[in-house]
Amino acid sequence: MLTKILPTDPTELRDLLLAERAHREQAEAELARLRSLSRIPQLNPNPILRLSSTGELLFANPAAAMLADELRATGPSRVRPQLIQAAVQTLRTGEVLQREMLANGQYFLLFAVPVVEEGYAMLYLTDVTAQRQAEKETGEQRVFYEAILAHLPAVVTVLDPDQRYRYINPYAEPDAAKRQARIGRTFAEHCQEKGLPESLPVRRHRLFERAVSTRSLVSWEERWPGPDGKINLYWLCYYQPIFAADGTLREVMCYGLDISTRRQAEARTRQSEARVQVQQAFTALVLNLNPNLIWVRDSEGNTMFENAGMTAFGKRMKELAGTETLEKALDIEELKVSACADQEVLRTGKQLTIQSSVKLPTGEVLWFQTVRCPLIRASGAMQILGVSTDITALKAAQHAAEAAATARENFLANMSHEIRTPLNGVLGMTSLLAKTGLSEQQTNYTTVIQHSGRHLLNVVNDVLDMAKITSGKLDLEQTAFNLCDSMAQAAEPLVVQAQEKGIRVVGTLLRDSCPHPWVLGDSYRLNQILLNLLSNAIKFTPAGGTVTIAGHLVSETEDTLTTEFRVTDTGIGIAADKLESIFQEFTQAYADTTRQFGGTGLGLSISRALVAQMGGKLTVQSTPGKGSSFAFITTLPKASIEDRTAALVTLAPVQAAAMRDSRVLLVEDNPVNRDVAQLLLEGHGVVVDGAASGLEALELFEQNRYDAVLMDIQMPGMNGLEATARIRANPDPLRAATPILALTANAFRADAEKYVAAGMNDTLPKPFDEMELLSKLAALITGVEVALVNVKSPTLRSPVAPAPPSPAAIYDLALLHQTSHGSTAFMNRILASFHTNTPTCVADLRTAHAAADWLTAAALAHKLRPSLRLLGASGLMPWLETLEAEGTTGAKRQAATERLIRGLEKLLKALPTKVSAEAPVD
Repeated sequence: MLTKILPTDPTELRDLLLAERAHREQAEAELARLRSLSRIPQLNPNPILRLSSTGELLFANPAAAMLADELRATGPSRVRPQLIQAAVQTLRTGEVLQREMLANGQYFLLFAVPVVEEGYAMLYLTDVTAQRQAEKETGEQRVFYEAILAHLPAVVTVLDPDQRYRYINPYAEPDAAKRQARIGRTFAEHCQEKGLPESLPVRRHRLFERAVSTRSLVSWEERWPGPDGKINLYWLCYYQPIFAADGTLREVMCYGLDISTRRQAEARTRQSEARVQVQQAFTALVLNLNPNLIWVRDSEGNTMFENAGMTAFGKRMKELAGTETLEKALDIEELKVSACADQEVLRTGKQLTIQSSVKLPTGEVLWFQTVRCPLIRASGAMQILGVSTDITALKAAQHAAEAAATARENFLANMSHEIRTPLNGVLGMTSLLAKTGLSEQQTNYTTVIQHSGRHLLNVVNDVLDMAKITSGKLDLEQTAFNLCDSMAQAAEPLVVQAQEKGIRVVGTLLRDSCPHPWVLGDSYRLNQILLNLLSNAIKFTPAGGTVTIAGHLVSETEDTLTTEFRVTDTGIGIAADKLESIFQEFTQAYADTTRQFGGTGLGLSISRALVAQMGGKLTVQSTPGKGSSFAFITTLPKASIEDRTAALVTLAPVQAAAMRDSRVLLVEDNPVNRDVAQLLLEGHGVVVDGAASGLEALELFEQNRYDAVLMDIQMPGMNGLEATARIRANPDPLRAATPILALTANAFRADAEKYVAAGMNDTLPKPFDEMELLSKLAALITGVEVALVNVKSPTLRSPVAPAPPSPAAIYDLALLHQTSHGSTAFMNRILASFHTNTPTCVADLRTAHAAADWLTAAALAHKLRPSLRLLGASGLMPWLETLEAEGTTGAKRQAATERLIRGLEKLLKALPTKVSAEAPVD
């Protein structure tokens, strides 16, 4: 070992120590520097690796921990081979290697640096994942925008500052090669190549300079020649300059939109608008020449349109009234009616037709029929289109026709009265005469008188029926009856007559094909049709001929029954050219028919009208010399069990004991008719007091108590209606409720309804049949004893009708009980029907009230009248009268409708839905 010899000289020794200190300080500084340098790889955020030539990991900074783990792992790896290959390759070549690699979803830029003398390689990795993602997104955006530009239905080009093409989208040039060829060229060169007008590039150059100088968007239109060489293509073009951050021009975007279709549409629109204007002018001309008043109002009542007629009408009204507005010239009630009708259309969205009157300031009244329709505008708002037609002349004609009809009806009623009154005496006395002991010759004379009287009565009935049909006042009953029994019983007397004439009668019974023949309808009118046909067949068929009567079931449903009746004869027949004329009034097939066979020529006309009113048709087939065949088909509703029960009760035979010892007041001014009725009734044990006038009847009524009153209508002095009113006003409620049977020669239903409304219980037309008189009288008398079982006056004989209800009473079921003959099932059916159907009538009344449709309100009131009378709702009758009366003002009709609606609602709440057999009638 060598030992360093220190100098002995102090100076040298000091110098040596100082030099050693300096060397140590330098070494420490170098160590500190080296330590600082060694921290750089450790703190580098990018991975740094050192690999030997064999791929052994010599160093890895913390950022390379993931890669170091891959290198240390022994399993399969995609990262380890890339790193080892980079280290080996850079050591082999001695050159720096650069490449990209993907490691665990991250992109790295790899630099491999060889350290050949030391035998290792340094691997420096930079994470470029964000950069690559941004590049990818940029590429995707570029592809996206290029796709948009490629499919955009517009020309898109990019020009450089020298106006040369940098980009052209496929819409501008579909051919890719041609599109590429245009890059770098100018628009002027393109126009020269295509032979386009020189004005196009000159104008574009000027617009390009304007866009650049103004640094703003510039737009313009161009017209290009189309494929056929004509100028029919229109383009809307734009120049948009784009500047760099330093303010220099970078490029200019050029857009072009083909607006040829729009320009063509605008041209068509202009033409269409011209046609619309012509059409509007024509429509305005038509509307203004229309004599009707046409207008449109909005939901607030503001007038949006009116034609010349409406304008002229408003001007006339304002001038006559001296006002500035039409509203001030109209009556408040008229305005209210109009406003209610408008609101009804707006509420329901349905068309509404009403008739209303307008009173002019001169006092003249104009009538208009107005149709209001909902008008939906493009905005969705609903308005009202109104068309008002002046029907003043029509109203006047209607009133004249109604007056003429009333005059004719009065004439027919008077004629009926004047004929029926003496005829009643003739037939009545003849009937009484026939019951006395007569010789054979006297009996023959009596038979002739009766036959002639009945024939005359048939003529009068035919004339009245025809009058009812032509005036629309023939109403059909809806009662239950057995169709087979009814038709068979009606035909039986004529069958006997035919057999007596030597005519063979052959029949096909309806019951053979119809097992359930109970229906609802008018049996009397059906029988009348059959009797007319059968009578004609017998009349025109000679002895030895044949008459065939046939009834067949045509079809049947759960609720209806359709049947056919046919009458065929082998008589004289009818010529083909006469088949229609035989159905005309007072017309027969041949001129001498009346002289040879008799008749008025009304039977077939009445029959066809009756069949038509029932919804059917009367047809005829005939061959002259061989006979005729008449047929009709009817469809009638089936009768329920309750209907059948009630009908059977009604058809029960009259018991003579029901009237024996009853006391009746007979009021009749015609002595013959009075004697006839008195003798008939006394023959059945009825005590009769006769009175020749209304005053005499009232005197007898005060002196005696009667079970019933038979009251003539037309009498001198006090007529039957006045006498009835005095009886009903009697302070004794039982005496005031004495049943009254009207004896009248007026045969119209309206007359019968008027008599019932006046307080009479029933009507019997003259001349009356003995059994009909007895039946009605017995029904009244027997009905009283049932109807008034709850009256606590056992010492008095019960009158036939109940006492009038007190003013506070809402209903009185006595008449219903009387009508049902004590049938609880019948009463409950009527009550249930009223509760089922009346709410609908109330709703319809509300609608009519809102629309001021008083015609509909009057029709509903008329419809309600029978059921309200049957239920004893007398408190509602005045409102029915007001609604049905002609000439009633709108205000009164409005008030009456409101009161009727409230009254019906109260009645529905108070009226029971059913009664028990033990319940008293009150």
